[in-house]
Amino acid sequence: MPSNPRFYIILNQVAGTGQAASIWPKIETQLKQKQIHYDLQLSHYAGHTTQLAFQFAKFKYTDQILLIIGGDGTLNQAINGLQNAQRGDIPIAYIPCGSGNDFARGVGISRDPLTALEQILSATMPTAIDLGYYHDTTKNDHGYFVNNVGIGFDANVVSTTNHSNHKRLLNRLHLGSLAYISSLVKVFMHQDAFEVTVTADHQNHYFKRGFLVTTTNHPYFGGGVPIMPSATVDNHQLDLIVIEKLNPFFFCYLFVMMLFGRHTRYQAVHHFEGTNLAIQTKTLEFGQMDGEELGSRTFDIHYSLKSQAFWLKKQA
Repeated sequence: MPSNPRFYIILNQVAGTGQAASIWPKIETQLKQKQIHYDLQLSHYAGHTTQLAFQFAKFKYTDQILLIIGGDGTLNQAINGLQNAQRGDIPIAYIPCGSGNDFARGVGISRDPLTALEQILSATMPTAIDLGYYHDTTKNDHGYFVNNVGIGFDANVVSTTNHSNHKRLLNRLHLGSLAYISSLVKVFMHQDAFEVTVTADHQNHYFKRGFLVTTTNHPYFGGGVPIMPSATVDNHQLDLIVIEKLNPFFFCYLFVMMLFGRHTRYQAVHHFEGTNLAIQTKTLEFGQMDGEELGSRTFDIHYSLKSQAFWLKKQA
């Protein structure tokens, strides 16, 4: 890659309730001052970023790097576009401007957009990171994820948060992470336990009182909660965590322990890791992928690993 590469930028102006649109003039100024060449495309609707990234991957003739300005959902769409074009070798860069920004936390990208830009401009070569790939045989649905796929409690929180009025307000105040936390109590009162079977290392593990079932690519979910502190994007493993339904008092205690990354030692918490994992449910449960809703349905979902080139220089 050249030392002064060109960027193909996809900007999601509505990410973070307009945060991406408001920061773009400052980013543009920095790019022009540094004489960085770029082409700009705007993402106008749900799924548009996937189309733009796919078209870029199919017709790319230069050493351009795909630069995404938006939230985790925008990044997810871009990566799905590249992977669907079978061009995981194209480097992707990311300036986080969303509500949760969990991927940025997980890989060491600054959540300050201008600092993240400096990290991108100071990088000299791409690095390979792990991606999760899922295939749900129930609906013949499939896709790639950079953060996590959740079934049950966390997916219900995502759905509740996405349909709440306070999310937009907190995003305007740059307190988007609190939008998830504020939904926790409401969801806990309504989320029932459910049966779930996990397959890991060709062995089945049955849980009668599943509550939170999350497969993750790095430590964080829900706007900075360390669901699996040991997970990394370069260990060539996916981590799957099952938390059983608990009484409200112990769940609150466990959630506090989770904030400190100390929840995995309790008997109600079950951890699996591997390159091939599977989950089956019998009842209708909420699902989410990288903060995007998968709806309420039964799941027969299989996970495996893929790779993506990333233009990244981590914070010191």
